Formats: sequence, C-alpha cells, structure tokens
Amino acid sequence: MRRAMLGSEYRGLCAGCSQGWSAYGRLFQLFCSKESCKDTPATGRLGYRGSGWSGAANIITSLMSSLLRRREGFSPEHIAAALYRGILEREPDFAGYRENVKLLRSGRGLERVIRGFIISSEFRSQLIRSLVPQAPLPDLRVSMPGGYEMQSVSGTPTNVYIARTDADIALMASLIDKHRFYDRFGVWSPVIDHDKKISAAIVRGLGARSCFELGCFTGAVMSLLADAGVTVLGTEVSHLAFAFAQPNIREAMIFGDLLTLDVHRHFDVVLCMDVLEHISPLQLDHYIEKLVSLIDGDGYIYLNTPMWGKDHIFGVFEEPYLEEWLAVGDQSYWRHWPCDDKGWPIHGHLVWASAGWWERKFRDYGLIRDTVIEQAIHQNLGAFFEQAIGRRCLFVLRRPGNRRSSVTIAAEVHSVLANLH
Repeated sequence: MRRAMLGSEYRGLCAGCSQGWSAYGRLFQLFCSKESCKDTPATGRLGYRGSGWSGAANIITSLMSSLLRRREGFSPEHIAAALYRGILEREPDFAGYRENVKLLRSGRGLERVIRGFIISSEFRSQLIRSLVPQAPLPDLRVSMPGGYEMQSVSGTPTNVYIARTDADIALMASLIDKHRFYDRFGVWSPVIDHDKKISAAIVRGLGARSCFELGCFTGAVMSLLADAGVTVLGTEVSHLAFAFAQPNIREAMIFGDLLTLDVHRHFDVVLCMDVLEHISPLQLDHYIEKLVSLIDGDGYIYLNTPMWGKDHIFGVFEEPYLEEWLAVGDQSYWRHWPCDDKGWPIHGHLVWASAGWWERKFRDYGLIRDTVIEQAIHQNLGAFFEQAIGRRCLFVLRRPGNRRSSVTIAAEVHSVLANLH
C-alpha cells in the first residue's frame, strides 16, 4: 500500500528525467573506467576499497545537484522519488524515502542525499552488474519437454521440473555446470553491504580466530574478517567472483570444487551462506562430511539455506507449496523444483527441503544445533529478518563435545550485533 501511495507523487517527473539519469550513469561508468585510478586494478576503479567512489561521487553529486536546481517547482517528495527511480532503478522503500525527504526539506541535504545514493552498496552492485554482459541461457523446456509439468502455485501457473530419477537430478546439475549458471551475479551481491557485515559480526561473535568460507563469492565477508584480524580461507567455483574479488583477501581465495581441493586445516568457524542449496542432493553427503572435517573440535558451522515449513527456532520462512513437498514432508529432499520461464530451477537451487530434514541430515554427521546461540541471533536481528526473510533460516552447528559455553558465546554474539552500525 505504501508503495502505491508513493507512486503517484513521482511518476510524471521520472518520465521526464529518464534520459538525464541514463546520461549521468554513463558518465559515472566512464569516470570509473578512465579517470579515477587509471593504473589501478579493476577492483580499485570500481571503488571496493579505494578512493574511486569518493571522487566519482564528488563529480556526479555536483552535476546532479546543478541539474535538479535548474528544475524549479519540484517538491522534496518529487526529487527523492526521482532519485530512487533514476539511480537505483526501483521504487522507494518507505523508511529510506522518508529519511531522504526529511533531509531535502532541511534545505541543506540535496548533495548529501545524492551522495548517499551514489556511494551505496546497492548502486555499486548495480554498476558492477552492468559491466558484466551475460550470455543468455538456453530454454531447457525446448530440449527437455518431458521433464516439466505446469502446476498452480497460489493460482499462478508455474513451471516445475520433475526429477523422477537420480539421473534427472544429475542431468540438471550438469547443465548448470555446462552453462556456467553461477558465473552471473543474479541475486548475489558482490560488494560489502549490511548483510555481509552481519555475517562477519556473527562469525566474530562465535569466537573465530580462523574462518573457512564455502562459496565466498567476491570475498566480502572474508574481507571484513581479515580486517578484524581473523585468518581466512575461502573456495569459490564462479570465475566471475575472482574478477571482482576484494583485494585484501584475493590470495586467500581458492578456485575449485571443495571435494577436489586439499584443505588439511581446522577452523574455528566454517561459514556457508546460501551455498548448500546449490549442491546436487546426490553429492550433499560428501560435502557435509568434508565440512565436518574442517571444523575444530570446539568450532562451529554457521549456515544459511532456504528451509521450508515450521522450525522450532526461526519459525516459518515459507510454507511448502507444491503437492509433492507436502506429501514427502521431512522424509527426504524434494524432487519437484519450481523453475523460471526457461526451465532453470529458481536461483539454481538443487536442494529443496524442510528444516526438519536439514537438521536430521547434519545430526547424521555428528552435528547438533546450538539453539541458545541461534536464539541470540534472532533476538538481535528481528527487524533485519523482517526485511531479509530468507536469512532467518539459519543453523549454528557444533559437535556434542564442544567445550565452549553456549551462554557465553550467545552473549558475545549479542554484543557484536548490538554494536554493529
């Protein structure tokens, strides 16, 4: 409802400004690529950690401020909404819109508001994505017409891949590898944002002096941990991730499949954020076994993965919505996978299962959930999880013989999250 109310205030203005914003976007890219740091690595030019973003922000802020001042008669509401549409290419979120309107009404906030948009992690991610052309994926429904059914989800027709046999699962996993499905940004942010800061804070709260991250992507969390004095090592299978890796941990990133790599160390914390659902369920046991071998006797695995149904700690991320899911329940992972219009599993997910199934799977390998620590995380991040609902599906796993006090670690987690800005 709030978005609908905002829409009428800026729809007309944005139509008139669209060409101008595109021009400034092109100018900003030109500045980053040719002017800001001519002889520095690409990551520096793109402003990951250097001064490129600040310099670019100064120029673009001046240009945009001049443009907006020449357009008389626009209210703070119109200007704020136009900036959301023109720079972030989306409708305003209510909290951010309200704060920006407040700054604009003060008469001193125009440059500050524009700068805030340009140096935001959201805009940086958007810009980096625009620099990487993506080859279109083939339509799998054409090549495998018998592999899909059209099912109704909340009244909406949905493509569903039916993995009737293990060979069907292996086929989809091989297609994802063949077409380099993960060599694209998709929903994964390549920059240090609030989400990455939260993950790094939790790892520190778990007492990590060392951390291994499976699927580290561009190393944003590892970068924050390294800056805090934590020894880090990460693996990644996306070539794209290494092109945009955080410079301070680039040497700590290893390309390749975890199962083929020689990692013979133990770590205080093993981190898996949005990773395990991308592994073939036929191979998942091997990965869990490998991860267990990497954690210290008193260490932890901290993971986040989509889990359906009600959990006794994090509640409900989303209720199961396909008939097969409801029929199978916690007994196994599910073989009916919702897909996009070309037949690719949503976000490339290969494991679709309930929270109960995931918990039992880890218990089979000697890991139990530390619910005291999990509850501390949820108590501190309730507001964040309302906005990023998928992040609430988290486990803190340990061996039963872990000698560390759950209460003490929970207090440490509470402390680092309470001090996170």
